[in-house]
Amino acid sequence: MKPWVIVPAAAGVALLAVGVVAAKTGTQLKADEALPAPPADPGVLPQHTRAGQAKATYCQLISAYRVELAKAEGRVTEAQRRMNQIENEARGVCKDFAWNATWTYKYGGPFGASGWTELKKDQPAGLKASCLDYVKGVSASPGKPSIRKPPTAGANFMDQSWHDVREAIVRLQHQVEDARSLLPDLRRRYLAAKQEFDDAKAKVADLVKKIKDLQAQGVECGLA
Repeated sequence: MKPWVIVPAAAGVALLAVGVVAAKTGTQLKADEALPAPPADPGVLPQHTRAGQAKATYCQLISAYRVELAKAEGRVTEAQRRMNQIENEARGVCKDFAWNATWTYKYGGPFGASGWTELKKDQPAGLKASCLDYVKGVSASPGKPSIRKPPTAGANFMDQSWHDVREAIVRLQHQVEDARSLLPDLRRRYLAAKQEFDDAKAKVADLVKKIKDLQAQGVECGLA
């Protein structure tokens, strides 16, 4: 069988050297060949292998890539864990934030029983979603809760129930504002974790490609 030669690549990791030579007497693995000088991927090989570049082999290079790949995959897992944790925390904060509230007077007329003030509040799914989208960097605003100004008097002089409604509205306003104050930090933390996730995913893809490129040229050795 005729020998063949792999042409060196101009960009990325320069995988320079003669390819696998198959013969009746056996096979010379590229994994055992020495790397050219300078190293094919400076900064990746361990320091002790760079002390004598002539002794560093392609097997050492692919083994070093595998070590770096494991580290990058660990970064992906950790970043995803942080993103999930922050998102779960944000769901609770958005639940405190996403409220609409109003109130109305109801009474039995001038000669009826004392009137009362009715409080109505709801939590729109769209408002909770926009709050979470803000934390995840999808939208620029968390949305705006709608809470009517607290009542200052009852339906008539006998109606004192407005005090309870006022206290409920004020409590809700404080709750919403407290939740709002937590959102910017949640957003900052989530986006930082997302950036780490994206960077680590890109590193994984790059290392996988480098390993496959070497394997396609006959470089294969045990895990380091």
